[in-house]
Amino acid sequence: MESNTGFLKQKGQSLVLSLILMSFAAMTVLYSYNTAQLNIKSTKLQHTADNAAYSIATIAVRDFNFKAYTNRASVANQVAVAQMVGLSSWFNMTERFTENACTALCWVPYLGQVISAIRSGVGYANQVVQPFTEIMITAENVILGILRFSQSAIHYASAISSFTTAQQIVKANDDKAELNLVQNPQLIENIHNVWFTFQKEHNRDLQNRNNTQFTDFKAVIMDSRDPFSEKRSYKLSSIWSQTIWPLRWKTQKSGGSELISNGNDAETWTSMDTIGFHLSKYRCSWSGCRWRGFSETPIGWGATRSDERADITRLGSSSLWGRSRDVNKTSSKYAANNQQTSGSYSGVQPFYGLSNSAVKKNHTDNIVVVVSKEQNDARTTSSVDLAGKNIDPATAEKMLGDRLNSISASQAYYSRPTDLWTRADGKHEYGNLYNPFWQARLTDTTNSERSIVLAITRVL
Repeated sequence: MESNTGFLKQKGQSLVLSLILMSFAAMTVLYSYNTAQLNIKSTKLQHTADNAAYSIATIAVRDFNFKAYTNRASVANQVAVAQMVGLSSWFNMTERFTENACTALCWVPYLGQVISAIRSGVGYANQVVQPFTEIMITAENVILGILRFSQSAIHYASAISSFTTAQQIVKANDDKAELNLVQNPQLIENIHNVWFTFQKEHNRDLQNRNNTQFTDFKAVIMDSRDPFSEKRSYKLSSIWSQTIWPLRWKTQKSGGSELISNGNDAETWTSMDTIGFHLSKYRCSWSGCRWRGFSETPIGWGATRSDERADITRLGSSSLWGRSRDVNKTSSKYAANNQQTSGSYSGVQPFYGLSNSAVKKNHTDNIVVVVSKEQNDARTTSSVDLAGKNIDPATAEKMLGDRLNSISASQAYYSRPTDLWTRADGKHEYGNLYNPFWQARLTDTTNSERSIVLAITRVL
């Protein structure tokens, strides 16, 4: 009996010890489960916040690059207008040249027949070219208007959709998580800064002295002209320019296309082409013997403008149209007096570019996103009805605002790939809306950004 009693006592003591050990083991398992759940949920929520922030930066990048493409397209279409105006002017000059040549030489046997045939061919060609250039100038003007409208449409659409798209990204990653306005006042401000402070729509408002980018845009257009549009000036060789003492002569061709500013009114594309025959004689006088002057005989001229805002007769600068007024003064006067208006042109359209405050910047400010989910959705033991709070292993899991929160930040940044598109001048290229080299990236949040999120969460 004693031995049996001793055995029973040993059995009872072992059971109590086992229960105690099992309780500690259960608590350890529950705490481990809670820790694992919180780590998993926190990581997933952080990834969700990263995806949401990155999606907004990506929308901004696509908006920037679209504007860069359309700005380049606008420049190309402006140059196309310059080409059409120049083509009209050049054909008018050529027809006038053949008419003058026929007037002077068509009486010569055989040669006159050739010149007359050339005049007829050029005349027929010009009858086709002039309506063609008029249609093309009008069509290019319509395209320029469409490009401007598309920039505005994409601008506002991307700004409005950025927040809703981020919300959809959050729900797609975690249907229990949410991106709400209350926790994201910084995000609303950041979106406003990216779309309405970092970039602006620039126009010809001359009252705004700080707005120099419209002038810069016109300079880009002028610098983008092809050689035909920029300057088609040269001296004809062979028999057209010779020296046979005591006479010396040269035949000068001058021309080009110019974008003329009309103050507060829209700009006008103008073009002029002239050919002048310049004769000099070797003469002696009391001051000595030398070649004296070049008297000009105009033999061809033509001028075209894209609309009636600019009057070529009133534009006297010698630097315009390949220095035509300086080289062929008389021919230029005739060309201006016979200027032709072709097509319908509305001037340089307003365009989107970086604001003055964003000059020499390569990235936007942070786009801060806060994503959260309720504590009950974390699926720890706090959501399980246990015996009581005193033995609830999730009691110490109390979250700020009863929510699990994650913060993330992103940027749109500009980086020109020098291995593919190296600048000829070797200089560093800052962010701009002329080249589509914008990209998105995640960045670190600042102390002030985290402090704002913490303060807001405490209030909730």
